[in-house]
Amino acid sequence: MAKKRRLSKADKLKRENIKWVFMFVLLVLTIAVYLASFIEADKTQSSIDFNKKTLVKLTEDLKVKKNSVERMKRADVISKKAKEIGLVSSNPETIIIKIND
Repeated sequence: MAKKRRLSKADKLKRENIKWVFMFVLLVLTIAVYLASFIEADKTQSSIDFNKKTLVKLTEDLKVKKNSVERMKRADVISKKAKEIGLVSSNPETIIIKIND
């Protein structure tokens, strides 16, 4: 079994410096990962808010369009529009069917 050699003062100082550099790099990487994840979460939240606002606006527009379509389905509105564009209303005709025995 080989004897462990004693570390000199310079070797101890070198090891200590390597430990501190490693800790500093680890700290910087941890902060960078934290900030990156925070920024990504913020972007995601703002995207969700924008999508919700867009959904509310589109739902509101859809309700307005449905109301205008329902209003256009009424007979009095249809006849009024027809008169505006010059359509002639038809007269009802009676159909008589004779059946011979």
